Amino acid sequence: MALPSPPRDFARTTLGAHHGPLVRALAEAMLAHADGPTPARLDALVAEIDAFVSFASQTLRFGLLLMLEVLRFAPVLLLFRVATFGSLPREERVEVLERMEQSRLVVLTLVFAAWKSILCFVFFEHPEELAASGYSPVRRRHGRALPLVHAEAAE
Repeated sequence: MALPSPPRDFARTTLGAHHGPLVRALAEAMLAHADGPTPARLDALVAEIDAFVSFASQTLRFGLLLMLEVLRFAPVLLLFRVATFGSLPREERVEVLERMEQSRLVVLTLVFAAWKSILCFVFFEHPEELAASGYSPVRRRHGRALPLVHAEAAE
C-alpha cells in the first residue's frame, strides 16, 4: 500500500499577464513619493498584491479583475483620449486617478476606492515605506495623559 503524498502548498494566482503591468502602473501613480518607490519595490508589490487578492473568494477576485478592466479604459471616459491607463505617462495617470476619485459616476469612484485600499494595505505593511511617508512608530500620547480626578480626591 502506497503512502499518501503530503499536501501541496496553496499556490493560486489571480493577476494575468496583462493585469500585472496595470497594477504596477496604478501603484506607481498612486504611491509615488520623492524617494520612490523603486522599480524593484513596485515589482515586488505586484507579486504581493497578487498573493493578497488570491486568497479572496472567486466572486471577489472576478470583481477586482473586472475593476482593473474599467481602470484600463478609464482614460477614454475621463480624458477623452483613445489610450489605456498603462500607456499614459505618470502625470496623466495621476490625473485620471484624481478624476476617478471625484467622479459622479459611482462605478469609477468605487474602482478607485477598492484598489486604493488594497494597494495601501499591502504597500504600507513595510516599515521602510511607512518611514518614507513620515510615519513614526514612536508614540508619546501616553505621556500627555491628565491625572485622574478620583485619585486626587482619595488622598
